[in-house]
Amino acid sequence: MAVAAYAHFDALLGHETPRNCNIDLSELITPTNLDDFDAPFDAEEIWNAVKRLPARKAPGPDGYNAEFLRACWPIVRQDFVDVFQRLYEMRGRGFCSLNQALLTLLPKRVDAHGLGDFRPISLIHLVAKIFAKVLSLRLAPKLCSLISTCQNAFIPRRSLHDNFILVRQSTRLLHQLGAPRTLLKLDLARAFDTISWPFLFEVLRQYIFGFHFLEWIAILLSS
Repeated sequence: MAVAAYAHFDALLGHETPRNCNIDLSELITPTNLDDFDAPFDAEEIWNAVKRLPARKAPGPDGYNAEFLRACWPIVRQDFVDVFQRLYEMRGRGFCSLNQALLTLLPKRVDAHGLGDFRPISLIHLVAKIFAKVLSLRLAPKLCSLISTCQNAFIPRRSLHDNFILVRQSTRLLHQLGAPRTLLKLDLARAFDTISWPFLFEVLRQYIFGFHFLEWIAILLSS
């Protein structure tokens, strides 16, 4: 069963598809000053990320969840500060041991019977989870200025319902114009799981993300 599951998801997620076109990102993305994302980490920023993690989520390979960490924070605080200082200094060698994950399959439907009916979920180490949370909290205040107003899902202070309204109004306008028109609805299966990492970093570099921030993202993705 394990061999079949690995082969199935490796075929879906483990291979990069060659690109047959290039995109001039300079025509689509306006560079932004994001130098403050490269600032050193401090204990308060790390603790703020710890407090924002769900308390009783299933733990990763280390066996700890955020509830445990909050209870013993005065004891382990300096250890986490030291880890984040090493990451800031780009001494991330060995971080792979803290960025391992347990994989489990959750059914998408009650009568799931094939591997396509299951969704792989990663349970990662608490250190990597906090590191990712710290970076996401740095990014959050500028998401609205970085991401097009056409993208509303998962963006604070935006509503996905606005997209439904836009589609409805566009449909009415096309009907009033009378001329032949085509309206397409595209659903990208496993969009987040199959994104090209090289293309992701092309986009981030076009936004002028700092060296440190790009390296931290790379550490989380590749280690």
